Amino acid sequence: MNTVQTFTRAPLRYRAYLRASIGVIGCLCLSLTGFAAHVADTTTVPEDTIIRVFNGQQRKHDVSGAFSQINGRAVENNPVINNENRTQGLLPGLFVMQNNGEPGDEGASLLVRGKRTFRSNAPVVLVDGVERSMDLLDPNEIASITVLKDAAATAQYGLRGGNGIILVTTKRGQEGEIKISFNARAGMKTPTTTPKLLNSFQYATLYNEALTNDGASPRYSAEDLDKYEKASRGIYENELDRYLYPDINWYDEYVNKSTWQQRYSLNINGGNKNARYFISAGYTSNSGLYKVDKAANTYNTNADFNLITLRSNVDINVNKRFSLALDIAGRQEQRTYPGSRTDASLRVFRALYKTPPNAFPVFTPDGYLGGTKDYKDNPYGLLNNQGYSLYYVRSMFATLRAKHDLDFITKGLVLKGNASFDSWYDQNTNRSKSFKVYDLRQSNGEVEYLPDGSIRYVETGSNTQMSSGVEYPSTQRIFTGDLSLNYDRTFGRHAVTAYAAVMQRIISSENNGNIPRAYLGTNGRVSYAFNNRYLAEFNFGYQGSEQLLPGHKFGFFPAVSVGWVVSDEDFLKDNQWVNFLKLRASHGITGNDDLGGYFIWYQKYQGAGGVNFGWTSLGYTGWNETAFALNNVTWEKVKKTNVGLDAALIKNKVNLSFDWFYEKNSDIMIQPALPNIMGIRFPDFPIGVIENKGFDAMIGYTDRIGKLEFTLSGVVSHAKNKVLNRGEEKPRYDYQTRTGRPLDAIYGLEAIGLFQDQDEIDASPRQTFGVVQPGDIKYRDQNGDSVIDAYDEVFLGQGNMPTLQYGAGLGLKYGGIDLNVLFTASRGTMQNMTGEAVWEFHDNGTVREHHLGRFNPEDPNSWAGATYPRLSLANKANNQRTSTYWLKDANILRLRTLEIGYTFPETLAAKIRMDKVRIYASGYNLFTWSSTDLMDLEARSSHYVTYPIQRIINGGIQVTF
Repeated sequence: MNTVQTFTRAPLRYRAYLRASIGVIGCLCLSLTGFAAHVADTTTVPEDTIIRVFNGQQRKHDVSGAFSQINGRAVENNPVINNENRTQGLLPGLFVMQNNGEPGDEGASLLVRGKRTFRSNAPVVLVDGVERSMDLLDPNEIASITVLKDAAATAQYGLRGGNGIILVTTKRGQEGEIKISFNARAGMKTPTTTPKLLNSFQYATLYNEALTNDGASPRYSAEDLDKYEKASRGIYENELDRYLYPDINWYDEYVNKSTWQQRYSLNINGGNKNARYFISAGYTSNSGLYKVDKAANTYNTNADFNLITLRSNVDINVNKRFSLALDIAGRQEQRTYPGSRTDASLRVFRALYKTPPNAFPVFTPDGYLGGTKDYKDNPYGLLNNQGYSLYYVRSMFATLRAKHDLDFITKGLVLKGNASFDSWYDQNTNRSKSFKVYDLRQSNGEVEYLPDGSIRYVETGSNTQMSSGVEYPSTQRIFTGDLSLNYDRTFGRHAVTAYAAVMQRIISSENNGNIPRAYLGTNGRVSYAFNNRYLAEFNFGYQGSEQLLPGHKFGFFPAVSVGWVVSDEDFLKDNQWVNFLKLRASHGITGNDDLGGYFIWYQKYQGAGGVNFGWTSLGYTGWNETAFALNNVTWEKVKKTNVGLDAALIKNKVNLSFDWFYEKNSDIMIQPALPNIMGIRFPDFPIGVIENKGFDAMIGYTDRIGKLEFTLSGVVSHAKNKVLNRGEEKPRYDYQTRTGRPLDAIYGLEAIGLFQDQDEIDASPRQTFGVVQPGDIKYRDQNGDSVIDAYDEVFLGQGNMPTLQYGAGLGLKYGGIDLNVLFTASRGTMQNMTGEAVWEFHDNGTVREHHLGRFNPEDPNSWAGATYPRLSLANKANNQRTSTYWLKDANILRLRTLEIGYTFPETLAAKIRMDKVRIYASGYNLFTWSSTDLMDLEARSSHYVTYPIQRIINGGIQVTF
């Protein structure tokens, strides 16, 4: 903030000096980059009607493929750190689900039009045409984000286009005087969900009840329960009872209710008709939630994340025909972890969720770490006595582009060339150690004293010296290059656009002995428009990879699309209601080269076992054959059909787009059902077939009432898949067939309530999942054989990713005040609730508030309205089966973002030597409505214990001068 004040108070002469200095720096950058310049297309069409497509751009009027696009302004002030999460609810056809909230790792699962394969479903992300992560960018660098969805838009990427493409375009320098923009924002983060853990008295009471249900004697006496009840109210009979009868909510004890993040961005933009530049620098600090003891160590053990980003996009017109561009970007990030980086947050949060409140005190009366042989993970020790890890990522990205107009050969002919080099280097330094814990109680539960009057502790574990190790998880060098010939010409009513390119991408990794991964191929597009209303386009990709069979390394991926601009016809021209209407359709083939292995067509062997020979019995290592090599390894073929329309209505106040699509993905590598009696290991075979279909749409309405400007918008994305072939063995009962079901189908038992008494159990089918008792879950006998077993498992619903996502936005502007609100929703999926977050005493863990609604066999009043089965410590086989009892409707509605800002009048800004000053406040994940508060349903994992997704309240200031 001091920097802002210095800038705003600078006299004119200093401001001029600052601009001149930056101009010199800009010129120096130009010279250092070899007088490079961005190859900007020379179209005069306004920017908001330009659509970024693969290897270029087109007018929205001329595009016949399926796309979604937003301007970078839509995401730049969103307070969440990860750029992937910024896109949720904004782009129809793009499914986004945030995974967790750990700083530096709060990524998301991205899907373009849902899932279509057993292999990877992740789309390709291209930043300025080069395959890179969008998280490498400061949000203030982003000019636009475009999603390419159908074959016409993605076939050119050949083997990699099957899952869709996300294009991210960074900002370029603009002709004009130097503009400096500074954006500072800081925010407070709180978890969206917090576990409702029970206290020691409740835990002990329910533990005794579970033992009784299992036919065992209670563990806690009436005196113990009385002491725990008093401890829950902060009452202790003596000082020792504080340690013998602790009442600790470990989550509240070691997780802050809130923490902070901050982000700063500085952009410099300027140039003239010969040279332009955009320079950006950003800094991000995102602190962890853990309550660490800062006095315990000289190093940081919180889950903190710090990031620095730099970018320089420079454009030069060398002469009238030849131009160059050089983009250089860098990123350095640092993350810290308590103890070893591997599963650090899982290790901590599992201890916080699982450790009973009465398990042990944090410290013993003598200041030792509390713990027992059953509970060795003292959360204080995990956070402060495990050492720490430092994870560094240093990456550099450079792209050189050249463009030469060949109009001396024929008008509209252009030669373009691009070369990029990416270097990714990460380093993980583990300085970890272990710690000893001390139990006050002996094996008989009593406290024993030594002759000197001190307590005899039971020690578990050991205190070790800090070890130090360094690893390099993902060191890569990537080269990408392409050369293309482009043609754009209009002959009267005929417009022709074409290009053909050759490209290569080489990925070298230093983390294994594999040879570099390489792609080589060609791609192109031919577009034709007649009379500016009848559109036709042919796209193709021809690409190969060394991972494919010799003689079959290359695949051809064609796509055709057509469009009809109906609004240009005489019967609609100048219509006051329909300002623009275009119908379009496409069909083509794209690919996916996720084969599931390394050179799986090449027979490999591995060391295994051994044998001894000779009088001295010398040992020799044996070898065995891995899965046998395939002679039909191939890529997935994704056939895509799309029909859509784009329209602008009522004086361009209403804009809408709609697309229906159908995809059929074949040759998916999967493991078929084959008998093990053959005595060999089987690889995956290219036999899987999946269909995927749905629709996505967008509608927006913009208008004004007096001085009030407003925008209403909505997007919807729907995708539903079905497995047509998975190499499945025919099951005994047809209802258990998985072919014809969704890819993420959940199978289990149909729960029909809880057994109320023994008579009901005796009158029911025979149970095979352990001995059942009143209060256990009752299941439906699907096949009528009077036995409840695995043959009664049926299709229960769609799991994992939703089939439907919505986004609904409102934008208001009145004078200098602006307000933007976005709601997002997900539907069409179920959540199977399992693990520590749901089950009682799971893995020797604790209990939570929802367990109070259990079926208590000793309390008939609890039977009819029980919301949880009877409690148990040992006999859980029946109740913990996957069933409808544990399935929750995973529909989510969020107030995803809210931003309110005020832009000072230009006259006032000018008085402080500024062009623009805006202050704003924004929020993320402010409110959530879902079927359960046990967990955030957006964060999917097998155990549901993750670093919590965050709610963020953010404030900032933007200045331009």
